[in-house]
Amino acid sequence: MKALLVFPRFRYPSGDPPLGVAYLASVMRREGADVSVFDCTWLKHPLAAFVRHLHETRYDLIGVSALTSMLREVAQIARVAKQVNPDSLVLVGGPHATVEPESTLSLPGVDAVAIGEAEHAAGELVRRGLQPEGVPGVWYRAEGEVVRGPEPQLVDDLDALPFPAWDLLDMRRYVSLWYHLDAVRYGLHGTSIIASRGCPFRCAYCQPTLQRLFGPRVRRRSPQNLLAEMIELRDRFRIDGLMWLDDTFLTSAAWMRDFCSHALEAKTGLIWGANVRADLVDEDTLALMKEAGLRIIHLGIESASQRVLDEVYQKGITLEQVREAVAMAKRLGLFVRGYFMLGAPTETLDEAEATIRLANTLDLDDVTFSITTPLPHTHLYDVSRDSIAADFSDFDYYKRPVYASDRVLPGPVLNRLRRQGYLRFYLGRRRLWRTLRSLLGISGLQKALLKVQRF
Repeated sequence: MKALLVFPRFRYPSGDPPLGVAYLASVMRREGADVSVFDCTWLKHPLAAFVRHLHETRYDLIGVSALTSMLREVAQIARVAKQVNPDSLVLVGGPHATVEPESTLSLPGVDAVAIGEAEHAAGELVRRGLQPEGVPGVWYRAEGEVVRGPEPQLVDDLDALPFPAWDLLDMRRYVSLWYHLDAVRYGLHGTSIIASRGCPFRCAYCQPTLQRLFGPRVRRRSPQNLLAEMIELRDRFRIDGLMWLDDTFLTSAAWMRDFCSHALEAKTGLIWGANVRADLVDEDTLALMKEAGLRIIHLGIESASQRVLDEVYQKGITLEQVREAVAMAKRLGLFVRGYFMLGAPTETLDEAEATIRLANTLDLDDVTFSITTPLPHTHLYDVSRDSIAADFSDFDYYKRPVYASDRVLPGPVLNRLRRQGYLRFYLGRRRLWRTLRSLLGISGLQKALLKVQRF
């Protein structure tokens, strides 16, 4: 059986490889499928290239990864896949298919959708010769009707999964344009890795979608399994560092101590960054993490308004905790990236401007400003859906507001604030030299061009 897994990233290329697709490819290969990956990230004309590829090779299964921000591209891929390979099973999975299965299944060309974690479903489809009947987590169309499969199965033991199929991705390019540790040292080569699935927190812009995807509890890989992957990545791609893409890497102090103990013993020589919550960090744990390789933390700060944090985002942190977390990291010699959102429902201009000021007054090394986007069926979406004036296919949290201008700050104002935030941060006196230095060399210019596309 020949399968093609498609990652339809037509816009905003980045150095983060599509690990979800690479995991699925490994699982399907283990079951005996002949798997390829069509990664659109680096293609100038991805749809035309995809059509040419389908004319050259016939596939039994064409699987498409669907984020809401890529929905228009998903629709294009599914449509032409069915046109060129009408006998192929076109299957769409990922976060959007999980929360919007029926509307995803209604896209022209889509035969079936996979809900939640798709490793079990993908393996079962291969074993059953692509017959979707009764496969947990798979919905499909039969005689014009939607057939709902049994509840999806979670992967109980993450260590049982094979490592991602890196050989099916252009890892050389991903490694060279990876940017997560640029604040630590320019020229570092690295890639991204995942240690756990699930998140116990209730932030309105993520939940309950994350629970629909990954279930109600956090599942973690063992330190031994993680270190085996870290060492293989280091030896195979000659990397210097890693970024843990877990929504919150530090949710269990006991697990973290165990991991750090094993990492110190292994002496991999790798440094790393991680996403952490301001209310979970303590100096002893951060110090241990630094000893084991931590060099930068990523903090979801979101807003300078405690009202917005509490009433809109339901973040569960205080601005005082944010300030203390940043100060704590700096005392330990760590770097800090702050994530901020602009354009929350009910957010005032004064509150948005205060967020820009906070990003510049905190001792941060990097920032990201995004437009508040209520992803489908999150708490934020459910309470503000009457104010949404855009179709899912127009959702773009980099620079396209989706709320009606009479309900939130107008789009031109939000984009002005977002650009102003970046310019004040990176061209200010505290960081101008570092910004200019980052442009030196070919890879520095290439990374800058990738970031400018989101500006």
